[in-house]
Parts: sequence; C-alpha cells; structure tokens
Amino acid sequence: MRTFAAVVMVLMGFSVQAPAQENFPSKPITILMGYPPGGSTDTTARAIAPVLERILGQPIVIQNRPGAAALVGTLAVANAPPDGYTVTVATTQLALLPAVDRVFGRPPSFTRDQFAPIALVSAEPSVLFVNASQPWRNFQDMIEDARKRPGQIVYASGGLYGTTHLAIEIVLKATGTKMRHLPTAGGGPALTAVLGNHAALLAAHPAVGGPQARAGTLRAIGTMGSNRAESFPDVPTLKELGYEAEYYQWNGLFTQAKVPEPVITIWREAIAKAVKDPEFVQAMQRLGSGIHYLDRDEFRPWWDEDSRKTEETVQAIGKVQ
Repeated sequence: MRTFAAVVMVLMGFSVQAPAQENFPSKPITILMGYPPGGSTDTTARAIAPVLERILGQPIVIQNRPGAAALVGTLAVANAPPDGYTVTVATTQLALLPAVDRVFGRPPSFTRDQFAPIALVSAEPSVLFVNASQPWRNFQDMIEDARKRPGQIVYASGGLYGTTHLAIEIVLKATGTKMRHLPTAGGGPALTAVLGNHAALLAAHPAVGGPQARAGTLRAIGTMGSNRAESFPDVPTLKELGYEAEYYQWNGLFTQAKVPEPVITIWREAIAKAVKDPEFVQAMQRLGSGIHYLDRDEFRPWWDEDSRKTEETVQAIGKVQ
C-alpha cells in the first residue's frame, strides 16, 4: 500500500507541476536587485524590464535590496522559491562575495551553485581613466612613473573588493607595479575623488567616465577588453600594449539553480527576443552601454572563467580591513 501511495503521490506531483510550468508566467515577476538604484546593474535591469513585460505578458517589479556589498539582495534571491518568478540582474558578486568570505575564514553566505545563469546581456571592458591634469599622455607613461615611485600613485575604487578595486589589482599584477588604494563608498565617490585629484586613477565602466573624458577633465589611457571599446575606439587595449589584463563590467540574468528547466527555457527565449528589441537597444545606447548577449550555454563557461579570475584576484589581494 505504501508503495502504491508513493506512486500516486509522484504522479500527482507531476500532474500539478506540469501545468504550472506550461502556464508560466501566470502572475507578476520580481527582479530582485542587490544594488541600489542608479548603478549600471540597476539601470540595465530597468532597461530590459519593460521589454520583458511585453514579451512575457506579466508585470515585472524591480526591488532594490542593497546592503553589505549586495549580500542582502543576493541572499534574498538565493532563498526565494525556485519557481522562476524571482530573478536577478547580477554581476561579479556571485563569485566575489563567497571568495571574500573564504579570505576572512568565514563560511560563505551562499555559493555560485545556488544560481542558474540565464543569459548575459552586457559586458563592457573596464576603462582606465586618469585626471586630465596628470602628466601621463598614455598608459605606458603612467606605468613607467609607477615603477619609479612604487606605492605613491593613488587609485580610487568604489570599495574594497568591488569591481573597480579588482580591475586595478589585475593591472598592477600584470605590470608588476604598486599603487596606493583609496577605497570610497561607491562608484560616484570614486569618480569624484579622481575629478578632484585626490586620486589619479580609476577603472570604471565606459559610461561612468565617458562624459568627463569627452569634456576634457578625464583622460582614457587604456581599456581592459579583448577588443577596443566601442565608445573609445582610439584607446588601446592593455593586451595590445603587451599586458594580460582583461576585465569586464558585465550584467547577466540569473535565477535559482532549482528552477525547472522548462521555466528557464521560457526565460531564455524571452531574453533572446528582448536584446533585439529596439526599445531595449535604444535604452542601452542612452546609458552608454553596448549589448553583449550570450545565451545560457555560452554564458555559463564565460561566467565560470570570469569567476575564476575574480576568486584568484581576491585571494591575491588577501585580507584587507
């Protein structure tokens, strides 16, 4: 009897689950963000949300739950029901935060295995911006100066272990140089620090320093992509200059790892349509960000490699209070 009952329960489970997946989505969807409004990850989410609303036929609500370097919102996504109704637009924090926990000897609050990648939608190479009053005309000028004055040039970041911190540390490792770190409370304050000449250098998304570079208050001296940035076609990549220093400011959509495959397929198909939609394309152009789309099967190995570099760089930085 127990065996028969178990079989009935399994069959009932399938009969309940299948229609739910076939009808997905049948209620509002939440894009839950670990970052505050205004940053590139948040603005990417807000650019794609109305297009996905139209494609999926359900309202999409964006919830920002910042705190503890995106830990609060990221944990909320990891612990949400795995039904596909909660997704996130995320970046390096999915590998970064567990790596920082390990450096400090703490059990990770979450792991990458709790998340399923759906698609990459943007990936811009970090651009190295310096205050225009600095004497360096190009990247090599700065590196030669750094070798003469180890630890004296100051670079700003949006905070310890963040993307703007890791990018410069990758540059320093590749060039064998040392600089002094000025961590601030976010990307905006870091940019302000360089504009005010309290720091000389910042690695940031092209859209962050682009307006100031065009106005002549900042100078772009290098980019960290495999190819030149579309918005800075005259600025060489560090690879062109002979340095293995590649780093991207990227945004991808993720959900919980246990979301059923048919639901993830619906998400993949929706995003494939959204990234080609003129409304999304124009929104990203206004943000100064290109679209770099990879579907799940291509995105997963890309994410694995980016995570490996992130974890390796955090380990190299070590414990910083």
